[in-house]
Amino acid sequence: MVSSEPKGPANVAKTASPFKANKSPGKPANGQKFKPGGAGGAKKFDKSGAGGARKFDKSGSGGFRKFDKSGAAGDKRLGGNKFAEGNKFRGKPQTQPQAPAEGEKQDWNKFKKEKKDLKLKRKSAKDTYEISKEANQIHEKLRCRRTENKDKLVEQIYKVLNVGDTISKVVKAHDTARVIQSMLKYASPALRAEISEKLLPFTVDMCQSKYAQFCVQRMLKYGAPATKSKLVDSLYGHIVRLAGHNIGSGLLDTMYQSATPKQRTFMRQEFYGDLYRKAKDSNVKTLSDTYKEATNMKASILGSVKANLDHVANKQLVDSSLVHAVMLEYLRACDEDEEKLEETVTAFAALVPHMLSTKEGSEAGVICFYKSTPKNRRAIIKNIKEHLLKIATHEHGHVFLISLLNALDDTKATKKAIYDHLHGDLKALMSNQYGRRVIQWLVAPGDTTCFHPEFIRTVEEGLAFGKKEKELRRKEILEQIEAPIAQSIAEDAAFWLSNSHIGLVTGDILNHIQGESYEKAASALAQVVAQPEWRISADAAGPLPLDKKKPHNDVEAIIAEATKRRRKLLNVDSSSDDEDEEDDNDDEEVEKEQKEEAEDDAEPKLKKAKKEPKKPKAKEEEPATPLVSGIEEAGMHIVLKKILKNDGKREGTPFSQQLVQNLSSAVLKAWLGVNRACFVLLKLVEECPSLLEDCKKVLAAERSLSQLLAERKTPGAKLLAAKLDIGN
Repeated sequence: MVSSEPKGPANVAKTASPFKANKSPGKPANGQKFKPGGAGGAKKFDKSGAGGARKFDKSGSGGFRKFDKSGAAGDKRLGGNKFAEGNKFRGKPQTQPQAPAEGEKQDWNKFKKEKKDLKLKRKSAKDTYEISKEANQIHEKLRCRRTENKDKLVEQIYKVLNVGDTISKVVKAHDTARVIQSMLKYASPALRAEISEKLLPFTVDMCQSKYAQFCVQRMLKYGAPATKSKLVDSLYGHIVRLAGHNIGSGLLDTMYQSATPKQRTFMRQEFYGDLYRKAKDSNVKTLSDTYKEATNMKASILGSVKANLDHVANKQLVDSSLVHAVMLEYLRACDEDEEKLEETVTAFAALVPHMLSTKEGSEAGVICFYKSTPKNRRAIIKNIKEHLLKIATHEHGHVFLISLLNALDDTKATKKAIYDHLHGDLKALMSNQYGRRVIQWLVAPGDTTCFHPEFIRTVEEGLAFGKKEKELRRKEILEQIEAPIAQSIAEDAAFWLSNSHIGLVTGDILNHIQGESYEKAASALAQVVAQPEWRISADAAGPLPLDKKKPHNDVEAIIAEATKRRRKLLNVDSSSDDEDEEDDNDDEEVEKEQKEEAEDDAEPKLKKAKKEPKKPKAKEEEPATPLVSGIEEAGMHIVLKKILKNDGKREGTPFSQQLVQNLSSAVLKAWLGVNRACFVLLKLVEECPSLLEDCKKVLAAERSLSQLLAERKTPGAKLLAAKLDIGN
């Protein structure tokens, strides 16, 4: 029986002893936890108990908060309608247009109007709505190309926006951000500087905004040098965070490239740790300066740099000059700590293709490859395969590729992984000044006539990380690639002698390949040179566009020049409009005359003739590259002499012999009238004495050729005549 006395802490002692004697059958005497009829201090799990116990039931009225759908008022209910009154999680009120009842037709015009009113109501609730609306109205006039005195309109917009912190609020919106961009573009220098000063405190947030980032770009493009310097200074303390931001990293890279050397140093210092994030040190130029006087700090500083680089690498945002510079400093500092170096190299192996866009990044990529394990080397080669053509034709990327070719021991894998992927793009490589260097290194590695000694010394540092001998490695590579290159030359020999720059590389190839490959390439090239109409491009780099001028930093001059161009376009448009008006007037006069004639003759009215459409103006064709005779061009003259110089050492049928065999009387007649062509023939007979008699026989057979050579007074003709004993 349950006790009717009030329960509480004071009565627990009284009621405890009787319940201890009550033991349920079949249960152990000790450790009984749940008593079927107990009413003491123990909490009961039943349906009808009353008192202090908190019960799990449906209709109890104790102090327990119940989980139900219809609890009494005042309870915090966790069920039912979440939009009910009194629930703080009920969300926004339902203000959407109501759907029609069943059987009723939807009035779409009314629905669209309600949606539009709702959108307008939501916009008007913002405190900057009226200001933004007024600014946008003025901006519509400002952005029109026919508008004059745009700086006055900018002043009007600035008066509207220059209220409190309005500019900082509207700069991140998609519509008003465009207004700010136009203001920075068309404002007077003084007003542009004032607007920039207003925006400088919010630069960090703007660099991370989807729309405000374009305002920062306008400040960099049109701002004065002082504004650009302040823009960089405003980022101090947030460099690492911006380097790891998807939007901010690009702007940070642009600012780093345009910053002063001192500012670049301060930007790099923030990667060295939190100490330099808050305060800058002018004496610290590189990473090694941070622990020069306190060597015990080296481990902690390198750890901070590694953590920051890993953060950027995880975001895959390493295509930045700033990150490349810090990366290079870190790899040089970790030269002794192989464990940290291997961790970093492993993390950056997949990102090496993105590091080759700058000089520092290319050097860092080379170090990563040199210090990598065989597994990481294979990973790097695998990652650059799909970017090989871009890397080979890049200013800094081709250095990494040449260093890689010079350090790999497995020459068969080198050909398979690198050259085979580039072979299909040989013409693209030969058309690029950096691509030609890659081809030259493959056929003539370490040749001082092709490469600067300092470049050769830098590349050959990688030989220390290989096991195979230098000469053996280079010989194996040449043996594997000479046949495919010779085949390419034979298929389109005219391209390989299309200008002097390509011709120089072709000459190097011809001087290094041997055997059948040489004869196949030499035969094809000799046929091209011996053609009567052999023409090459005079300007190997290609003509520059006529309107392309050197960029200058005078912002006002840029704007003035653009304004002049617009006015010219407007004048052309207005003149065409006037012509249209005159045509319309003429048509009206013709129509009047036709009406009068119709009235007189009582004939039916004639229809107005359709106006003939104006013929579109022919587009100005770009000037074609001028072509000159190949034998007369100075650069190609050097190429031919370079090829003929090594012909005396050749076995079989050299280039000079094949050239003599392909020369016709008409070609010889044309060549004897050109000074440089006479020097080529002179070089030919000097380097190959066996051809001297052949040349004499050819000239003796053609009497007119001997007379022509004797009549010529050019230095080349005189020397050639003396060599062939003509005119003596």
